[in-house]
Amino acid sequence: MTTHTLRELNEFIKRVLSVNLPDALWISGEIAQIGRSRGHFYIEIVEKDDLANQIVAQAQAILWASNYRFLKQKNGTSLDSILKQGIQVLFKVTVDFNERYGLKLIIEDIDPAYTLGQLELKRRQTIQELQAKSLLDKNAALALPMVMQRVAVISSERAAGYQDFVTQLANNEYGYHIHTQLFQAAMQGEMVEQEVSKALDKIRKKQGEFDAVVIIRGGGAKLDLAAFDSLLISKMIANFPLPVLTGIGHEIDETVADLVAHTKLKTPTAVADFLINRLVEFESYLLEFEKNIIFLGQQHLNNAQLLLEQYHQHIALQAQLQLRQAKQQLAYMAQEIPKLAYYQLKAAHQLLDNIAHNIHLLSPEYALQRGFTMTIKDGKPVNFEDLLKNDEIETIFAHGKIKSKII
Repeated sequence: MTTHTLRELNEFIKRVLSVNLPDALWISGEIAQIGRSRGHFYIEIVEKDDLANQIVAQAQAILWASNYRFLKQKNGTSLDSILKQGIQVLFKVTVDFNERYGLKLIIEDIDPAYTLGQLELKRRQTIQELQAKSLLDKNAALALPMVMQRVAVISSERAAGYQDFVTQLANNEYGYHIHTQLFQAAMQGEMVEQEVSKALDKIRKKQGEFDAVVIIRGGGAKLDLAAFDSLLISKMIANFPLPVLTGIGHEIDETVADLVAHTKLKTPTAVADFLINRLVEFESYLLEFEKNIIFLGQQHLNNAQLLLEQYHQHIALQAQLQLRQAKQQLAYMAQEIPKLAYYQLKAAHQLLDNIAHNIHLLSPEYALQRGFTMTIKDGKPVNFEDLLKNDEIETIFAHGKIKSKII
């Protein structure tokens, strides 16, 4: 049986690679890990299965400091945005195999257009999914309060955009006070999705304390904004119970977070101006409302004054009319009262005469003259049933009286 040493095997592999891969070639993959030491970049590149999202290939790559400086000069600030974990890249590499240290890919060039294309493809897929679930306009359908004086801010405290935002609010020429509470989150890099979503969760738990949510960051390269194309962040913004305003600090490009937000503004300063202008509009509305109230009040006052004058004239006229009628009635009464008094007095005299006549007819004297008698006992009229034996009584006639004794 033929045996070989490990060194012999590795030398064979090295010769095979040298013969079959003499020139540099372009490879695509995803940066799984990246580290930097003494200006050199040590990168782990992986390829994942699209369906299972499992790693199917993996290799180590090195970007030497000298090549990095060359590519930095060639590609500008976009290079640092590409060299980040989770980014899809297209590297031009030479294959280097060392008998002791194994396989290494030496990076000679980078194609930023590929990375941007992959990000754009992912961005479009995210937009399509949000559109299919009717989420693009969901947050925009919320009513935006006229007055937003309690604002939750998602940003990094050290970000220049956040400082611009706070300064613009504090120095507004109208003296408005807007209370802001910062919820710290990374605004670029691999932690953006995790920290922004966590901040949104915290705000949701105390949503009654705020009128709106603001997500702001300063300007940056296009690749730095890729984190705000996150499907998770976009869904959370779309479903958020408060209006979400974005000021992610770019003039032309629009992130998916901007698309699902209630209101998209270009910069953090523009967000501050928007909040201030809303207050200006509200104050103008109040001043206009005050003017309308004063105008309507004056109008009502004038109408009431006119009505009072009409009432005054009407009352004066009615009073004169009533007084004239009262005088006429008094004159009539002065004329009629003596007549009425005369007739009343005459009727009273006649009534008295009738009463006197009736009294006369009912008097004992008249009864005696008609032949009746009156029996008294002890000076008082007496009834038959009151008399006893031996009682003395007196019988009175019209022209005399007799005394009797009951036997």
